[in-house]
Amino acid sequence: MYDMEKLEQKRKRFFFKFCASIIILCFVTLAVVDYLERQWVELILDLLVVLIMSAALFAFARRLADDSIYRAVHLFICLCFLPSVAIGAGEGTVLYWALTVPLMFFFFFGKREGLLWAAVFYVALCFVIVSGPFFGWHEYDGVTVSRFFMILFVVTAFGYGFESSRHSFAEKLDEKNRMLMQEKLRLELAMKQIKTLNGLIPICSNCKKVRNDDGFWQQVEEYVRDHTDADFSHGICPDCAKKLYPDLKCVWKK
Repeated sequence: MYDMEKLEQKRKRFFFKFCASIIILCFVTLAVVDYLERQWVELILDLLVVLIMSAALFAFARRLADDSIYRAVHLFICLCFLPSVAIGAGEGTVLYWALTVPLMFFFFFGKREGLLWAAVFYVALCFVIVSGPFFGWHEYDGVTVSRFFMILFVVTAFGYGFESSRHSFAEKLDEKNRMLMQEKLRLELAMKQIKTLNGLIPICSNCKKVRNDDGFWQQVEEYVRDHTDADFSHGICPDCAKKLYPDLKCVWKK
């Protein structure tokens, strides 16, 4: 039987480490490009992302609390992402990265908390984009922005749907797992209560004593009682009664 919580923890850890490795590789490459293009603000943001992901991997190595790491990383990454959108990093192509964000929210935080993270992130992102002309930030084309938010909504809906489906099946699997575990415990308890005799049992052809596992001879009723849950109530059969008490015909005739 699987421990679903531990299995889920391993699943998230593996995916986080996988994503962190890819992000570090990508942003190191972007940092080199921004350095060559003398884009100093973008270079600083790139290095911050690399630093955050590296610190998260180090925290995993020190076995710190997983949920705290996930929340801290997503918070800092979002705080780095919003300034990138404000300055129009990558000539405005930084918006493409936002399409991956809701999927990460739902994967690591579940459908409810993930939806809350997504809502807060969208409000902040919308504020940065819409307020660009007022604060002298990068101005995005209206058609591009409208299409971007439409695609972002679709991606968010898909992410929520996938997580809802996974959560529903995970609950059913967990319930089935608990039922199987209870059945296993009942079977183990039943097996403990069952004692059986099997194999060849050495028995004296004359006195009918049985040789036990230690090599000693004991009465057959003692042997059976020690190796099973059966016990004996003694009596006298008619044949023995006839031999032992020949004068008591009323006993052995029955």
